[in-house]
Formats: sequence, structure tokens, C-alpha cells
Amino acid sequence: MDIAYLAKRLSLDGKKAIVTGASGGIGAAIAKSLARFGAEVAVLGRNEEKIRETEREILAFGGKCDTWKFDVSDPEKSEEFFDDYIRKHGAPDIFIANAGTTVFKHIIDTTDEEMEKLIDTDLKGVMYGLRRAGKAMKEAGRGNIVVVTSVNAFYPLPSQALYTGIKCALEGIVRCMASDLGRYGVRVNSFAPGAVNTDLGSPHTNERVPLDIPLGHQALPEEVGDTVACMVTDAFEYMTGATVLADGGIMLRKTNY
Repeated sequence: MDIAYLAKRLSLDGKKAIVTGASGGIGAAIAKSLARFGAEVAVLGRNEEKIRETEREILAFGGKCDTWKFDVSDPEKSEEFFDDYIRKHGAPDIFIANAGTTVFKHIIDTTDEEMEKLIDTDLKGVMYGLRRAGKAMKEAGRGNIVVVTSVNAFYPLPSQALYTGIKCALEGIVRCMASDLGRYGVRVNSFAPGAVNTDLGSPHTNERVPLDIPLGHQALPEEVGDTVACMVTDAFEYMTGATVLADGGIMLRKTNY
């Protein structure tokens, strides 16, 4: 095995990465994986205490990290962040759009307030980041974008109806961006995790779930972080407009938990 070759292809040394929703769960795991692969990571989130904890964990193993507190659903704050980041660091090499929330309700039970909250965060919040990161990468002639969607985009889950619909929309946006930006050296892909043991997925933590997952357990955040880090390395340089599914085999089952 050519270890030197593998190390070079999977290295993110010198790359600058932004991860939204990195206060914990999947986002924090992705940020830590990117840092372990060598990237300098900007950790974004609404909870300052939690993003500081992510920063401390990254710095503890020798990674490079900075934190930025803001809500992705606020367009003005999003613009301010990107203006500040690009002024200090230039265009990011990697943008991971991970921030999101959910509501465990069927569509007929979803309130107007819940609709607005999910659309503002999970759709508009992602769009604000994609718009600025995509523009900066286009001008720089390079870049990697990964949008964290969900297995729900392919495996309808009635108890998360609006969340499922938004993730479907994001899958379409990823393909449009990949088609638009490929000629400028920018790759755009999505990562669709299944049931992950995080605060967001906690309502799924029950006795039935492991029986419905062929691999037998919900994913730990760290089990999916490395997958996303690999996606933005040169080992995947010819992949764009694609979805990487890491669901433990949920789509092989038909139970809508």
C-alpha cells in the first residue's frame, strides 16, 4: 500500500473550511474531522458555549480552529460573517452547510410558526450561505461545497413532513449549483445521513430503531464526520452533483418510524 499517495490524496493541509451548525452533533463531528485532515476550520453556531467546546476539542489535538457566533437564518448576520471572513481569509476552500432544525409532526399538524422556523433555518439559512460561498469560490476558481441533507429526502418520513420536503428541495439545489459552478472549478455535493444519535435526532432513540437499521445501531456523529471530510479531498475530485448516503441501510427497510 502506498501510504504516501493516500496521505496526499486525503490531505486537507492548507485548506480553509467553514462549517455551519457546528455547536454539536454532526456539525461538530464534521468540523473535527476536517481539522484532523489538516484544514483550518471556522466553527459556526448559535450557542457560543458549545462552539467554544468544539474549538477546544480541535485545538486539543493540534487542529486549527476559530469560532463565529451567529444564526444562519438571519440574512444580515450571514452577510456580515462572509464579509468579515473573506476580508480576513479570502475565499473558503470548503463550505459545509449543516445547520438545521426539525419538527416531528405530520404536515396536517404543522403550525404556521413551525413552518416559518424550518423554512427560515433549513432552507433560507442554507441558501444564504450557498449564495455567498458559491460566489466567492466562483471568483477564486476553486472550492468544495457539501450540503447536509438527509435520508428523508429519499425515504419519506411522514412524522417529519416539512423537514423531508426541505431536504428534497436542497437536493435539487445541489444539482443546480453543481451544474452552474463546475466550469469554475467548484464541486457541489450533498451528504445524506440516516439516524444519527444527536439532540436533533433524539426522538428516534427508542427500542425500534436499531431493529430497523441493518447495521444495528444509530450512527454516532464521529462515524459520519470522516465521510464528509473525505468528500472534499482530492480523492473525490471528479465527483459533483452527487449524494453520498450514509444511513446504515435504513433505505433497505420500509418502516416509517
